[in-house]
Amino acid sequence: MATIIEKDGGGGGGNAVMGFILGAVLIVVGIVGFFMWDNYKSGGAPKAVVVTGQSK
Repeated sequence: MATIIEKDGGGGGGNAVMGFILGAVLIVVGIVGFFMWDNYKSGGAPKAVVVTGQSK
């Protein structure tokens, strides 16, 4: 016969909070990634700087 063991304290509350935090992080990463991609596609990426020098 199977026995169901339940912990005191409601259980599952910590998982919901962790899921909410990870969801918020994913949304922020998506927004930042979109703006980085948009800046790259619009030609806003920094151009390479070439420094030349002459020795005497």
